[in-house]
Amino acid sequence: MKNEVAFNNQNGMRRNIIVYMMIYAFGALAFKMLNQIPINLKTSTMEIYILMMSLIIFTIQVGRMIGTPVKDEKSITDRYMINRIGFHAILWGGILMHFVSNLIYNIWMETISNSFISIVILLGFSVAILSAKYKGIYINQKWIDKDIKPYYTKISKNIGKLWLVAIGYATVIYSLSLTLTIPLTIVTVVWSYILLSIILFSILYLMFSIYEKIDYDEKNLLVQKQQRSFLSKKVILLGLPVIGYAIITSGISFLYWQSRLSGNIRLEQALSSINELLLIWLIDFAVVGLLLSLVVYHSLKSLPNLKPKLSKYFPIMIWIYFGYALVVSILRIYMSLYPGSMSINTIQTFGDVTSYISFAIALIILFMHIYMYPYLKNNHFPAAKIFLIVPVFPVFMHMSKIIFENFNLYVSNVMYQINLSAFILTMITSLLYYFIYCSMSNDLFEVKELIDVKAETKVVLNKKLIH
Repeated sequence: MKNEVAFNNQNGMRRNIIVYMMIYAFGALAFKMLNQIPINLKTSTMEIYILMMSLIIFTIQVGRMIGTPVKDEKSITDRYMINRIGFHAILWGGILMHFVSNLIYNIWMETISNSFISIVILLGFSVAILSAKYKGIYINQKWIDKDIKPYYTKISKNIGKLWLVAIGYATVIYSLSLTLTIPLTIVTVVWSYILLSIILFSILYLMFSIYEKIDYDEKNLLVQKQQRSFLSKKVILLGLPVIGYAIITSGISFLYWQSRLSGNIRLEQALSSINELLLIWLIDFAVVGLLLSLVVYHSLKSLPNLKPKLSKYFPIMIWIYFGYALVVSILRIYMSLYPGSMSINTIQTFGDVTSYISFAIALIILFMHIYMYPYLKNNHFPAAKIFLIVPVFPVFMHMSKIIFENFNLYVSNVMYQINLSAFILTMITSLLYYFIYCSMSNDLFEVKELIDVKAETKVVLNKKLIH
């Protein structure tokens, strides 16, 4: 019975990931059809492979369920093994098909065909984490209860296995190039994409493994010692890449306009290339920012005391902001990949609209901080005063942009001033937010039960901090 529950949970998680990959494949094919891109092995090798393999796996599973309606240990184990083998065949085989098609059909220079891999991997990990959470398990279920050293030793070994898979990919690519007499320059570029993909995969696997360990340890701390922090330590983990990306992108933009103003063409071209590379990852960090916002909200929601009434609407605001960020990210990436597809007036209008919407969002966030401040202060949250001050800086940033744009200066001068102020204020805002995350996630308090006059059991925060 225990094995059946464990197998069902793991099968359910893998099934959700397979469904996610099928949805991606259908979406990619639909996108190509809408853009009048022919559907064939040259343009859609990976998508066709995923759909065919998924259909085969589900057909086998349905056939076995019909053929063996009575559940016994052998049938459960067989179904588990079929699901496991099929999952790995679809996942790793699909990625291999992507690189093979790039090699054979020589499409490695098409940025759009390779920039998708990071967001696909990130969303895949997110689906896996959510599926595992829904099933009450972890991706690293077998060793999640181990101490820190043996846990991360196992994680390191798994990352080593990922690199062995990458070496296998590189070997297949090289062997095919010898058979098909493909130039070494193309092989080298495909190898570079394999390297970048496996680095990203390793980083994401490590990040989500840390995420799971934090989640497990915090639950144990609450159950065993009746202690918890104001915010989950997961905000430290998720906040670091988001804040780092914000500082780096604003810094690169500032240096780009500085080099353009000074006439350093070589540096300007190098920074422009870096900026385009960072732009490709814009959606990835928007997704991580969404996860960060949801973790912050659920940490506050799970606190054992009454929250301000309007706080229940925060998820709606989070999702609306994410939708806006997603649309803006896609349009910016599209304009970067196809610079001549929009007129100058359209681009200018797009810039003005996004600028005013971003300013309105900054004002809304400022209002949210002011609204939440009494709650944080009354419940002895650390860094509450900084929480009140920090949203002022993004407002200043947008105001300074409007002021500089109204100056009748040379365009490069205006953009230099805008990006300089944006870099300084982004760095201040980001570091202050990260200080808040660290402060609120490291202070522990005791959870105590009180009974009010209505005889309802409620839990409140103890004023005494543990540390």
